[in-house]
Amino acid sequence: MKYTREYFEQMPVRQGTMSTKWDWCNTRFKLPADAKVLPMWVADMDFYSPREVIEAVKMRADLGCWGYTCKTPELFDAIVGWVARRYGWQTAREEICLTPGVIPGFHMAIQAFTNPGDGVIIQPPVYYPFKSGVEINGRVVVNNPLKEKDGEWTIDFDDLEAKAKDPHTTMMIFCNPHNPAGRAWSAEDVARVAGICECHGVVLVSDEIHADLIMPGHEHHAACAVCPDLKNNCVTFYAPSKTFNLAGLQTAYAVIPGAELRSKFQKALEVAHLGIANSFGIAAMIAAYTHCDDYVTALCEYVDANMDFMKEFIETRLPELKMKKSQATYMVWVDFRGTGMNADEIENFILYKAKIATDMGRWFGPGGEGWLRFNLAVPRALLEKALLQLEAALKNR
Repeated sequence: MKYTREYFEQMPVRQGTMSTKWDWCNTRFKLPADAKVLPMWVADMDFYSPREVIEAVKMRADLGCWGYTCKTPELFDAIVGWVARRYGWQTAREEICLTPGVIPGFHMAIQAFTNPGDGVIIQPPVYYPFKSGVEINGRVVVNNPLKEKDGEWTIDFDDLEAKAKDPHTTMMIFCNPHNPAGRAWSAEDVARVAGICECHGVVLVSDEIHADLIMPGHEHHAACAVCPDLKNNCVTFYAPSKTFNLAGLQTAYAVIPGAELRSKFQKALEVAHLGIANSFGIAAMIAAYTHCDDYVTALCEYVDANMDFMKEFIETRLPELKMKKSQATYMVWVDFRGTGMNADEIENFILYKAKIATDMGRWFGPGGEGWLRFNLAVPRALLEKALLQLEAALKNR
């Protein structure tokens, strides 16, 4: 089915639908209940899901009975096909473990592959549930901070090697593509990370939930595709949630080629009793992964055009800000340090002056101070409204 720009120009009704992004926004940011802010924060799209997915969910709803749901072979075939087409590597049904989400998945991985007190490497500024997930499970966060120069973010491999050598460090959570920096890591970067982990006995957990959201001109390099010889040391997480706006259906999966790692992970799932499948999520994923390649292409083109629009707006009208287009994800990482405001002032400014809710840079850890993450998976009209509010607020601060 052909998807055009007009499909993404439609604005679904979000307010009053139990939407975290819209209905919980004021609570999340500790704002008065009647405060009017534009929510451009959590990674949740203001686009309709594909028509094929909507129809599949409607058909499931029409059954009128949603009891315990089995993991149908059709689902695993859809996943195997999607991974092969989109990420360039051949997996098998038995290597796939379903989870209720990527975050629960890497919590299970931490419990399965590490012991209390072990070190887990993350690369800040990075998706903040990595840090909280490590800490809440009684492990130690080991920071391998990214290096930034003129808005370009790179991996400090010397520091990574030094951290991985520590015998108390037993796992790394790798954000591939990187959120919030928007980096689609090169094959060389991925291979080097995987090689360091393998060399030092550090299990590599690759969070590839944004792997479908690659902007034109860039590529995603799956860890197991780049380094098939290291597959026994790698766990990869995917989900249709970001790509097709299905987060509320809580359906994700891990691909674990190594039998020993997979057995440990499955045991952790069994202990937490997380083996029950989501009836609506399965129907949605099968439809998405079987019929909706065209949707993803059109989505990435639309988001890329939004990035172009925002970049030009900033360069011509908001010179105190700096923004690089993201290579991946539908978020952009904007540098507010040129305003002269400190991190506290930036956060107050964006909420109370510009009246826009964004993810705050400090949430992502060291290196995030002075930055804000904007979600551009929105109709152009909403993006333009936000930018005009930002412009007016900067002129009048």
